[in-house]
Amino acid sequence: MSDDAIQVQGAMKRYGSVLAVDDVSFNVAQGEFVSLLGPSGCGKTTSLRMIAGFIEASGGSIRVHGRDVTYLPPERRDLGFVFQNYALWPHMTVAENVAFGLKLRKKPRALIKEKIEESLSITGLSGYAGRLPRELSGGQQQRVALARALALEPQVLLMDEPLSNLDRALRVVMRRELKELQARMKMTTLYVTHDQEEALSMSNRVVIMNKGRVEQIAAPYELYEDPATTFVADFVGITNFLEGVVVDTEPGWAKVRLETGQVLRALARQPVGRGSAVRALIRPERITLSTAPLDGLNVLQGRVVLSEYFGAVLRYTVRLDDGGTLRSEVHNFDGFIAPGEQVWICALPEHLRVIPHDRQDGK
Repeated sequence: MSDDAIQVQGAMKRYGSVLAVDDVSFNVAQGEFVSLLGPSGCGKTTSLRMIAGFIEASGGSIRVHGRDVTYLPPERRDLGFVFQNYALWPHMTVAENVAFGLKLRKKPRALIKEKIEESLSITGLSGYAGRLPRELSGGQQQRVALARALALEPQVLLMDEPLSNLDRALRVVMRRELKELQARMKMTTLYVTHDQEEALSMSNRVVIMNKGRVEQIAAPYELYEDPATTFVADFVGITNFLEGVVVDTEPGWAKVRLETGQVLRALARQPVGRGSAVRALIRPERITLSTAPLDGLNVLQGRVVLSEYFGAVLRYTVRLDDGGTLRSEVHNFDGFIAPGEQVWICALPEHLRVIPHDRQDGK
């Protein structure tokens, strides 16, 4: 029997001629925090709601702790769900909201009282039991929704963009609290977000979705450092793309001739052949920028066209002498480079990644 808490295999959802979720497969291990990440309309919320049972799958299978729940109603899946809008009853107190699901399941009164106290304590809401939702801040309402889900002692917790209605400062605080709570309780969690920062900072693994399909499943570090497709590289963080053709290869490496004629050496984690069209990717913070001439491999020349000051970091847009632009981000300790200045750019081979052109859309 698998140790996975959730197994999704070939899940599909069709609305007429539109395939909203197309052959999606992934797993969530017991105690793991996994995020579904992607732009609006990519199928992540539809996938989550199919797992919850709020939307019926058009195909594939969904298993929770080995039990096939694909076509079971939500109340028989033993899953907790936290909605984007919290879905609190406005006329009920905090305690009554937390107790709602327990009462529906006809739990004993003593147990309900115990679970209310325990859930409010876990979520830092002790003392708020008698308040109404309108008397709470957004962050407190979010905690009530979480406490209500935890009170049911679900096998798995599903969360649909629960922080999206909060301001940025509060989101940062709440995501830290959520992650600490999840880790402390070893609570299996599947979390939907369109915010890459949330997904990278909270997750053990991230499922990147695009147009109803899975692009890549990996740990946050791997997604950022070794994106499998151009879509992933472009969606997760900021990336510079250099178009070129492979002119030579060796195990794990490739030499790429850019459209300008310059040859760069780069890592090639995916097989590429001589003559194949590729994109070389490099993150802005991996670029060395200098106003003094640089020599050696992978050095390009250009001129700064935009300088942006962000306090701790400086961001530059450089137009290369032989065409194209690159973005660079450096820590603020070497002085400010003004627009118009000539610069030399070094992109070390180990910081360049090559992706074949036919993988750019995850095909």
